[in-house]
Amino acid sequence: MSRIVSVRTILVRQALARPMAGPFGQLAARHNLIVVIETDRGSRGLGEVWANFPPWGCGERKDIVEQCLIPLLIGQTLDDPRRLYNLMMERTRLLALQWGAPGPVHQAVAGVDIALWDAHARDLSVPLRHLLAGRPVPDRVPAYASGIGPDDTVERIEANRAAGHTRFKIRIPFGIEVARRMLREARTACGEAPLMADANQALTESEAETLLPDLAAARLQWLEEPFPVDEVGAYARLAARCPAPLAWGENARGVDGLQACIDSAAGVIQPDITKTLGISEGMVVGQRVLAAGKRLCFHMYGGPLGLIASAQLSAALGADWLETDGNPNPLYERVVSAPPRIEDGCLVLEDAPGLGVTLAADLH
Repeated sequence: MSRIVSVRTILVRQALARPMAGPFGQLAARHNLIVVIETDRGSRGLGEVWANFPPWGCGERKDIVEQCLIPLLIGQTLDDPRRLYNLMMERTRLLALQWGAPGPVHQAVAGVDIALWDAHARDLSVPLRHLLAGRPVPDRVPAYASGIGPDDTVERIEANRAAGHTRFKIRIPFGIEVARRMLREARTACGEAPLMADANQALTESEAETLLPDLAAARLQWLEEPFPVDEVGAYARLAARCPAPLAWGENARGVDGLQACIDSAAGVIQPDITKTLGISEGMVVGQRVLAAGKRLCFHMYGGPLGLIASAQLSAALGADWLETDGNPNPLYERVVSAPPRIEDGCLVLEDAPGLGVTLAADLH
C-alpha cells in the first residue's frame, strides 16, 4: 500500500460576469477550495471542500485542512479511506464542539475524504465508480441543469437544452408573484421535460399554501426546501397537501442528519458530499436512501471536482438525477483540463482511474 507524502490546498476565485442573486445575498464570484493529495507511488488525488457561500468562509475551511488535517495525514498508509475519514472525524470532534463549528470542520474533512478516495482508486488503476460498486458500472449519470434564476428563466432553459440537458430546476425564493411567473415560464419553455423548483428555504407556510395551484400547474418532479430545514413540522404539514414530492438533505449534516431526512415525509433526498459525508459516509447514506425506497439525487452546486466525485458515487449506487450548475460557471473551465460534459441529459464520466480528471495546467 502507498503512503501519503503530501497534502495541499488550492483556493480559486473566479469573478462572475454577471452576479448571481440569491436569498442570502449576491455572489459576485465563484470560489473553489481544492485538496491535492500525493502518495509515494506517484498517485495524485483531488477533492473539493464546499466553499460556495459565504465567500468569507473559504479561509477558515482552508485553515482547518492545513492546520488540523494535513499533520494528521502525512505519513499515513492509504489502505482504506474510510479508516482515515473516521480518524479525521475522531480527531476533530472536540475542536468542532469547542469551536461551535461542526459544519465547517465536517466540510473540510469531506473534501479531504474525496481526495483520499481519488488517490486510492488511482493507486489501484481503477475508476472510482467501479471501486465503490465492486464491479463495472455505467459511465453516464442522469443529470439536470440547476440554479435557473428569475431574470432569464426561458433563456437559461434554452441554453441548457442546447448544451445537452433534458431536465431543469428553477429557483423561486424571490417572492410569490415572481415564483408564479417563473413556474409558468419554465413549464412553457420545458414542454414535457422534467421540471423542479427550489425555494431555497425562503417560503412561509402561508406562502406555500398560496402557491399550491401554481405548483400543480407546473407539474413538478419535486419542490425543494420550501422552508428552513429545521422547521420539520412545516415540511410534514405541506407534504400532505403539496402536489409535488418534497426534497431536502443538502443542508443536513452527517449520517444522523440525513437519516432524519430519510425518515421524514420527503420523497427525494439530496446529500451533498462536499458539505458533509464525503465519499465514505456518502456511500452509507446513499444505500439507506435507496433501501427506504426514496429518490437519491445528490446535491452539487460548486466546482467540477465535487461534481465529478458526486457523479462517480451516483454511478456506483445507481442513484437518480444529479444536480449540475445551469448557469455559466467559470470554475468548470478554470479548475480542470477538460470541463464536465453533458450528452442526452447525462453527465459522461471518463474511463480513467479515480475521478478521471486532471487539474488545469497552471494549478499543478
